[in-house]
Parts: sequence; C-alpha cells; structure tokens
Amino acid sequence: GEAGGSLERRACSARAYSEAAAAYALRYGYMKSWAGLLRILCVVELLLGAAVFACVSAYVHKDNEWYNMFGYSQPYGLGAGSAYGGYSYSGPKTPFVLVAAGAAWVVTVGLLVLGMSMYYRTILLDSHWWPLTEFGINVALFFLYMAAAIVYVNDINRGGLCYYALFKTPINASFCRVEGGQTAAMIFLFVAVLVYLISAVVCLKLWRHEGARRHRELLEQEVGHKLLLTSNTVDRPREEITYRQLKSVEVKPEQLNGHIPAGHIPKPIVMPDYLAKYPAIQTNEMRDRYKAVFNDQFAEYKELSGEVHAVLKKFDELDALMRKLPYSPGSIHEQERISRVLQEYKKKKNDPAFLEKKERCEYLKNKLSHIKQRIQDYDKVMNWNVQ
Repeated sequence: GEAGGSLERRACSARAYSEAAAAYALRYGYMKSWAGLLRILCVVELLLGAAVFACVSAYVHKDNEWYNMFGYSQPYGLGAGSAYGGYSYSGPKTPFVLVAAGAAWVVTVGLLVLGMSMYYRTILLDSHWWPLTEFGINVALFFLYMAAAIVYVNDINRGGLCYYALFKTPINASFCRVEGGQTAAMIFLFVAVLVYLISAVVCLKLWRHEGARRHRELLEQEVGHKLLLTSNTVDRPREEITYRQLKSVEVKPEQLNGHIPAGHIPKPIVMPDYLAKYPAIQTNEMRDRYKAVFNDQFAEYKELSGEVHAVLKKFDELDALMRKLPYSPGSIHEQERISRVLQEYKKKKNDPAFLEKKERCEYLKNKLSHIKQRIQDYDKVMNWNVQ
C-alpha cells in the first residue's frame, strides 16, 4: 500500500511538473522568438510615439503665435524668392507630425494586440503572406515617421528662414529659438524611425524562420510516414521513440533525398551516455539524485582539471622554449641535444596517461554542465509555478 501510494505521489508530481513546464514554455517561449521580439519592439514604438506626441503638442502655442503675426501667407506678404534668398516657409506643419505619429501609434497598437492573440500564433504564423505583410506595414510606418521627422526639423528652422540674417530680428527670435522639448521631439522621431526599420528587418527574419520551420515539419511528416510504412516488424514503443528522436533532429533535405556515394563509409554519431542517463527532471527526488551525482563528481573534475591545466602550462612553457631554439645549430653535439629535447617533448605531449586524463576531464566538464542545466531548468519552472 505504501509503495503504491509512493508511486502515485511520484506520478502526480511528474504530471504537475509537466503541466508547469508546458505553461512556462507557452508563456515565455513565445517572447524569445522572432515574433516575441516584434511585440517588444511594438511596445518600444508605442512609448516613442507617445513621447513624440507629448513633446510636439507642448509647443503648439508657437503655431498660434506665428499665425497671429504673419497669418497664412509668406512673412510680411513678400514672395519667398525675393526677400529671403530663396527660403520658403508657408507656416507651421506640426499638425502633419501629430497626425503621422497618431496614425502610426494606432496601427502599432493593432499589431501588438494581434501579435499577442492565439490567432496570430496558430494561423498567421503558419501563413506564407503575413510576415511579408507585417514587413510592408513596418516599412510604411518607417517612411511615415521619416517624413514626419524631416517636416519637423524643417519646421524648427522655419523652412530655413532662421538661417537668414535679415529674418532673425528681435521680434522673430522666439520663432527660431529651439526649446528642450523640441530637441527631445526630434530625437524621439529619429529613434522611432530606426526602431521601425529594425522591426521591418525582424519581419524578414521571421518570414525566413517560419518558412524553414514549415519545411522542416513537412520533411518530418514525410520521414515519419515512411517509418510507419517500413517498420511493421518493430514493436510499437520502439517505433514511437525512434520517431520522437528523429523529430528532435533537424535533418537537411539533401541528406534525405540524396544517395551515399560508392565506397563512402558514414561516420557514426557517438552520443554521450549522460544525455540518455540524465533526462529532464520531473520530481524533487530526481533533483536530489542529480545534485548528489554533481557534488560527487565535481571533486574528481576539480582535481583532474588542476592536473591537466598544470601540464598544459608546462607545455606552453616548452613551446616558448622551442621557439627560442636555433634553427641551424653549429655543432653535432648541439643538434643531438635539440633532437633529444624534441623527442622528449613529443613523447610527453602524446603520453597516453595524460591524454586519458584530458579526455576524462573534458567528459566530466560536459557531464556536469548537462546535469547543472537540468537542475536549473527544473528550479526555474518550479519557482515560476510557485509565484
């Protein structure tokens, strides 16, 4: 009875961990993808758009002052080409900047809300056309913000009139004075231009990534279908494990569809034993066992690592000494001495005992890193589940 209860508790613990891991991957895995990066960029774009709108709106009173003094015509009613050396300015253009920033903000909100929906993840990401459509939208917003930035910079210097000495009278000085908020608006405008350009590039990356994913899934389906047709003599559990392992490996098309040349012997892929011996942790008992193995073998790794690094340091010193030896010694006795040094050096470098220690040290390093990663993954999921 106690054994049955223990097995049941372990099964429930494993099931709770698997559910927590699935929820963790569903929540955080998406934000680590190209589509998640696009959503983060959307948030940055919204913040920049709000800053642009606030900074530009803070100085709208300058537009009223301009129209109160000059009206809706050229300053003093003169032509642009006669009095001011070819400079042309017909009045403030801040309404265009506000409309452009507001339109881009509304579109970006739509992209953010759509990108966080399940329809986007399950339907649009599987389509061939949506990443390119999102790329086109970001490019259009890039050009819109670029136009708004150019218009605003031109508006700050009043179409170039502020560069003309005859225009910069004491009365007009306030129109040419650039306030701190206007400088901030220009900075935010050009940063938004850059962020929309980055979003367009990320959309292209998303398009290529999703296309490769669809192609890979199609190949896996074809291979899985062939395995089901040709594996009638294999028992069912082994067939499922083989297919699951095959799905985890990214297979290139040329490796599947090509042929092995005559005389070519494929090189076997040797998988480390700890990959199968230490799978993902699902219970606290497994975590404690992994931690015990880590603590037990870390001492051996630390000792081996110290010995190997000491020998390698001596080899480095010998390398430096060998580089200082003369290439053309004068006497026969000197040649024999250098030859003995070279032979001794090669012998030490190819010493089987040292090579075995070095290989064991590298194996332990990779094994301990694998176990440590398993423990960290389990702790991360369980801590998130508690929170």
